[in-house]
Amino acid sequence: MTDSMTPNVETARSAEHIGAPVDYRQNPADVAVLLNEAKAALQSDRELARTCVARALDLLHEDPVPESGPSACSYGGLADWQVRRTVAYIEAHLDSPIRVKDLAALTRLSASHFSRAFKRSFGQAPMTYVSRKRVQFAQRLLLTTEDSMCQIALACGMYDQAHLTRVFRRLVGDSPTAWRRRHAAGPPPPPATFRHAFR
Repeated sequence: MTDSMTPNVETARSAEHIGAPVDYRQNPADVAVLLNEAKAALQSDRELARTCVARALDLLHEDPVPESGPSACSYGGLADWQVRRTVAYIEAHLDSPIRVKDLAALTRLSASHFSRAFKRSFGQAPMTYVSRKRVQFAQRLLLTTEDSMCQIALACGMYDQAHLTRVFRRLVGDSPTAWRRRHAAGPPPPPATFRHAFR
């Protein structure tokens, strides 16, 4: 008898390879896929291994999509499949430029319709959500790596250290350096320690 909490790694991998979104938060045990990828990359690509572990930690600390994201009943919002596809794409591309028109194409909507539906579903604009995800990822890297601010900025899809500092300060209320120093000794804070700068 198979344990129902054991992730089906092969199914998850094949779904990723054919482009279907894999929502690791649907079953938190599926984070094992990311951890297996980290283990496999440990000898050949330590940076990839570190990134996989950091993203797995982020996923474990986040609320599931239905609670933190849209309600299935949001009239005029995104459909469940659109939410899953959008969130999976954003999480997989935090280190790259993410444009509203690309997210809209994933959901088969125009950019303006997508932006309205996203805001209705998530309560914030798409790029605000992306900025928050980038800052959450930066927080995780600040606590789990000794990378420089420049390296963290690039890993989080920011242009440079100044860009990271500006966005981080606007959302968290502190600079990344001060935040890292304050939280390095204590337990990790909850992932959503944001001020309401974009409400």
